[in-house]
Amino acid sequence: MAEARVPPRDTRTEILDVAFELFTEKGYDATSLREISERLGITKAALYYHFRSKEDILRVLLEPIGAILIELLSRLEAARDVNEWADALAWVIGMVFDNVAFFRLIERNRHSMKELHETVHELDDHLDMHERVQAAVHAAATDVAEEIRMFAALGAVTAFDDWAPKLLAQGPPEVIQRELLAAVRNILGV
Repeated sequence: MAEARVPPRDTRTEILDVAFELFTEKGYDATSLREISERLGITKAALYYHFRSKEDILRVLLEPIGAILIELLSRLEAARDVNEWADALAWVIGMVFDNVAFFRLIERNRHSMKELHETVHELDDHLDMHERVQAAVHAAATDVAEEIRMFAALGAVTAFDDWAPKLLAQGPPEVIQRELLAAVRNILGV
């Protein structure tokens, strides 16, 4: 009888999964590297092989938001008019709900996120992003009034998790998504 092969352990992914869980449950500040390594049954040295610090783990956990922002920026730059701008914002609203666990992590760790704010800037080159969005709006808008509505709609979407983090983390996703999409379309007049 042939022995079943056990797939190799992906320790890096396991570390990230456990850290995500603990950072969401207990908070970043209250979670130690020792606790992560003990939960996985590995030594701290094994954990340090994959990550130099707890901050490095959090940086990797935050990378998906950078990828989402980069894709949103590409979609906004490709938008030729206000309707396509609305489509790009609808896409990012969908991404928020596809990644709601990530926003729960952020909500649970707001204080730590403020201290690590530079992480997001490293991921998306914040100033460049602003210039690209301004150029995309100017290229797609037919007049100044439409530019104003496009910026306002983008602000409504991108600030939602900042102003309503508990609602986003605990509210009914289908209602939040539907109403946020309606608000964006209303702001844009489409």
